[in-house]
Amino acid sequence: MGTQFSVILYAENELLAKEASDAAFERIEELNGIMSDYIEESELNRLSRTSGSGQAVKVSDELFEVLRTAWVISEKTDGVFDVTIGPMTRAWRVKRMMPEPQLPDDNELEELLSRVGYQHMVMDEEAKSVLLQKENMRLDLGGIAKGYAAEEAVRVIQTYGIRSVLVDAGGDITLGDPPPGRESWDVAVPKVRRDPSAEHIRLRLAGKTVTTSGDMFQYIEIGGKRYSHIINPKTGIGSTDRLQATVVSSNGMYADAFASALTLMDPEDGIALINRLEETEAVIFQNTEEGIIEWMSDGIARFVY
Repeated sequence: MGTQFSVILYAENELLAKEASDAAFERIEELNGIMSDYIEESELNRLSRTSGSGQAVKVSDELFEVLRTAWVISEKTDGVFDVTIGPMTRAWRVKRMMPEPQLPDDNELEELLSRVGYQHMVMDEEAKSVLLQKENMRLDLGGIAKGYAAEEAVRVIQTYGIRSVLVDAGGDITLGDPPPGRESWDVAVPKVRRDPSAEHIRLRLAGKTVTTSGDMFQYIEIGGKRYSHIINPKTGIGSTDRLQATVVSSNGMYADAFASALTLMDPEDGIALINRLEETEAVIFQNTEEGIIEWMSDGIARFVY
């Protein structure tokens, strides 16, 4: 999944803590082997290689669950979130490594866009199968798999009777019960991610996932213009709007995916979407020359202190 995981937990003794954390990391590694697009023989990449064959492929329960949730989120975001974006993300990885990065030309963009579209990922609930209708489609779960894996790690640890746990998946934080004697975990999110001295929004959370996305994390400069590493599947280009979104949700995949999607949407439209969801809240920051502009969902205030 292209990120590092870390765990904080409160156990009765060191042996139990080690057993639980080892089991959690084993589960994360198992899921990485299923969902990584960096591992050539991952289940995800094997599925991608069947695109255009007309063959529906039975997949693991884990992969089907993530792809099904991704499809639902694509519908809710009108395709702004789309796990079939793999051809674009792979092309942009190459661009970022060039000595002098450049934007894809119109012909390249047209070819890449022709291979993207969640509507061409057909899922059969009963058979647990997936059909990729177009040739040369490529799936990329980078915007959703971390949230799933972090939740799974928490679930595994809690089977050992350990309730107070935090799993950090490269900034996607999934929380169990709070530490002993505390009512919550306290999470601070800087409004300008790369500036440690920047003002923070502080959240009190338990039993939630909190994820932050935006070009404060990764970006590329081309011709003096800054492009986010989060690519818009409708245009094939990274956002230039300098948006950062933090999402809090009871669903780790929702937190992960909607945080990415919100950075590609009009902030008011994005917050309106979040307000229609259950158990999901968000705050969006935009870094402008005049300062930082904020948008908050209706229920986020109950977590802010």
